[in-house]
Amino acid sequence: MRRLDAVVAAAEIMQMVCPLDCSVLVIDRDGVILTSLQAEFHRKNPAIPAFKIGDKLPSDAVTYDCIREKKPLTIIVPKEAFGFRWKTHNCPIFGEDGQVEGVIAVAVSLDGHDTLNSAAQAIAATTEEMTASTQELGANAVSLAKELEKAKTGGENVLARINRTDDILRFVSDVAANSNLLGLNAAIEAARAGEKGRGFAVVAEEIRKMAANSAQSVSEIKKILLDIQKETVVVVKTIQNTAEISEKQAAAMQEISLTMESLAATSVELEELAQKM
Repeated sequence: MRRLDAVVAAAEIMQMVCPLDCSVLVIDRDGVILTSLQAEFHRKNPAIPAFKIGDKLPSDAVTYDCIREKKPLTIIVPKEAFGFRWKTHNCPIFGEDGQVEGVIAVAVSLDGHDTLNSAAQAIAATTEEMTASTQELGANAVSLAKELEKAKTGGENVLARINRTDDILRFVSDVAANSNLLGLNAAIEAARAGEKGRGFAVVAEEIRKMAANSAQSVSEIKKILLDIQKETVVVVKTIQNTAEISEKQAAAMQEISLTMESLAATSVELEELAQKM
């Protein structure tokens, strides 16, 4: 049996085992159709030429180039021709003597290819935008974390300075107490001096009043500083918690960015797969 006859006999099986909807033509070296099996997309488009067994291909058919050049040839019919794209593979059938006995042509629709390619490109474009957005968000999160760390350090420095005011207030309080004691002693000595110490008694009284006012002021300042300290502790704690959240957000953005890069790589693979279909 000639190889050409064997291909004619197996053409229907080849169409059945092909995972894609395809048309199969077997043509002899003179361009005469020996087998014509139409695909579903072929049958649904009456504008596509439907060759019957015994028909002869037109003289400009690529099949003749395949026979002359003795090598497989592929053509893609543009969408403008029939409303959708399709591709035909033409493969020469060699006899035992090495001469071309005929050609087998398999045509498949590129609708699935185009849909897959469009989806891959859409995924790639969306992924690129999302990657840019997540990278920007990640950079902002890192920047925010750094600024919050500075704010936390500043708040801790404020607390340290507030704590140092205790020593200052204690010193002022001691001065006020000593001034009050000094004023009291001065008043006693003025009383002993009688008429001569009357002017000194006035000064002693003023010193005691100043000491009392100083003590009162120290008490009020200490109360205010304690309130500031409490509020500052709350602010520092809030900043610390926010900084931790910001760091977690930055880490999450990094993971999302890596996922986007993986998705982008997948979209490239899809495009490459679509090109091979």
